[in-house]
Amino acid sequence: MSNEYGQQPYPANQSPVPGFGPPPNPSQYPAQQQYGYPQTPPGGQPMYQQPGYPPGPGGYGMGYGQPLNVRPGSVTGAAVLGFIQAGLTLITTGIVFFGLFSSASFQDSGAAMAWGLAVAQLLGLLLLIFGSVQLLSGTSRVLYIAGAVVELAISAYYLVSILAIDTSDAILPEFVQDIKAAFAVVPVIFAIMPLIGLIMALGSATSDYLRSNRG
Repeated sequence: MSNEYGQQPYPANQSPVPGFGPPPNPSQYPAQQQYGYPQTPPGGQPMYQQPGYPPGPGGYGMGYGQPLNVRPGSVTGAAVLGFIQAGLTLITTGIVFFGLFSSASFQDSGAAMAWGLAVAQLLGLLLLIFGSVQLLSGTSRVLYIAGAVVELAISAYYLVSILAIDTSDAILPEFVQDIKAAFAVVPVIFAIMPLIGLIMALGSATSDYLRSNRG
């Protein structure tokens, strides 16, 4: 049977182009097997397991993104102030000891008070040095607090001693009063750093840092 153009139709299994076979029929071929790795081999144990990831360097925990046991700025600042205060106290303590050893009298009450003050200053600077080291390492803050308290007590003693000077019998009382007021500023300045360091050492950030290191 021919079409309207007088051509014979081609069979369904014969290609219209000479030299080529008919197009393949997908239904004549079996379904291809899907290849892949089995999730669970015989025996019930998975063949491949996803490896775990260790915590990152620098104290970072997996999935948290926050470093552990990081030293806060208050601890570093307090330790730096402690070292500076210890250095200044070392200078003044050296001056006091030099005055005591160069003095001819060691028996009067003034010399005994000066010796006690020199020993207290030496104790304060040692407490600040070792306390600052312990504070930086997160071990303890007891020595630092004790050193700061000793420094504040020494500054208060110097301030009271200067303000207690009687200038009424001076030749120029107003001039001497101005000098006394200028000298009274020195112990106040010396008390600023141990006061700030004491506040930092007693802060909540320092407490959390010490607690995390102990834990």
